[in-house]
Amino acid sequence: MESQPVVGVVAKQGHPEAQPLVERVLEYLRDRQIAFRVCAANAQEWNLNLEPQQKTAREHLPRVANVIVVMGGDGTLISVSRHAAERPPIIIGVNLGTLGFLTEITVEELFPVLASVLDGTAELERRNLLQADVGRSGRATERYSAINDVVLTKAALARIYDIDLSVDGDLAAVWRGDGCIIATPGGSTAYSLAAGGAIVHPRVDAVLVTPICPHSLTSRPLVLPGSSKITLRVASDAARSNVFLTIDGQEGMPLSSGDEVNVTTSPHGLLFAKSPSKSYYEVLGTKLKWATR
Repeated sequence: MESQPVVGVVAKQGHPEAQPLVERVLEYLRDRQIAFRVCAANAQEWNLNLEPQQKTAREHLPRVANVIVVMGGDGTLISVSRHAAERPPIIIGVNLGTLGFLTEITVEELFPVLASVLDGTAELERRNLLQADVGRSGRATERYSAINDVVLTKAALARIYDIDLSVDGDLAAVWRGDGCIIATPGGSTAYSLAAGGAIVHPRVDAVLVTPICPHSLTSRPLVLPGSSKITLRVASDAARSNVFLTIDGQEGMPLSSGDEVNVTTSPHGLLFAKSPSKSYYEVLGTKLKWATR
């Protein structure tokens, strides 16, 4: 690495494999005199013997570390990565037994990959983020970053409702149904895929638009240029439908009739260390059984 490395370490809380693996990582870093910061919640959970300056809140790790080792599943990785700073750290996502498309590094690969990241020889892949700005009564109210998807959906016991979809200022569709998913290529194998969307390679500069259970046989998913500005407007009949905006399944807010969600590709991306032993297509076959007989 060009700059002095500072390695952030975070793991899924309560996972039986996490604590011994974290302790091995810290021993590795201490032996090489490499600075590190550990997620404060992990340090407290396992009573790790650390100096105060070696503990950092999870959401602050991307600001103080230029490499982050995330051990768990995709949810753990997303909870860290959506706080990434303008100069994002290199993320090593280590899978601890869940599905894990983003956490593609195995436990056996962790230390060789960490060594290659530190010496600058690792294969890295940039992933796009989405930026979602919520507008209400003509003014912006909230801004979110999404790694996988921005989702408008109805709450429990709610009715279907209309969504106006505009692309670059042009009205593209009025969808009646359960909602809509705007996904990154990296998120194409998540909720969007389950709703009938396409699988798109993470290196493709694109944005996916997938309706959720549209009340029309001709309302099909779209793959748009990454430069597109997408606007979702909650139609006036949605007052009875309890519409909710969800970001990566982890945060969000209720929406009202007339609210707009403007979605663009964020100027900030993420850098992931790649598995040295598996191609993207091998990951598809292993995780999704894609194209297997």
